[in-house]
Amino acid sequence: MKEKIIVSAAVLMIACAAFAGAQVSLGISAGAAVPSGTIGTLPENGTVSLNWGFYVDIPLIYTFHITPSSELYKLGGENATDMSLAFKFIVPLGRWRLYAGFVPGLTAVSTVTSPHVGVSGGFSLDLVSNIDLFAQLTYKVLFYEEARMSVAHPNLGLLFTF
Repeated sequence: MKEKIIVSAAVLMIACAAFAGAQVSLGISAGAAVPSGTIGTLPENGTVSLNWGFYVDIPLIYTFHITPSSELYKLGGENATDMSLAFKFIVPLGRWRLYAGFVPGLTAVSTVTSPHVGVSGGFSLDLVSNIDLFAQLTYKVLFYEEARMSVAHPNLGLLFTF
């Protein structure tokens, strides 16, 4: 149910941005997932796995973007999926844009679905007129019953603006 709400909210935001004439960007990235702690029956302490994901960057104003995303990686040999909605504050510096943000969402691993909250920071660089290179680090804390697990995601990717 929560996944449907997040997906519906993301579709609504994209539609609002399209009507407002905003320059929406679609992104792909790859990096690592570095977990620490345990959640449910998934003990993880520093086992690094490949992390990759998809992003939609929607500027509400020039210096504030919302970014629905989905990231896939492994926890304890199980596939994990994060669905997040980041709120990013942008500092434009010519071709560079620095950003920091707040990242709430859900993480699904096997039969466990847990909420997460986190922070992210990074930068993007205009390569050509409609393609940006970006790098970011996201740190999330997953909550399940009484357990807590943190996961760091360093990523590098491309944003395609249209």
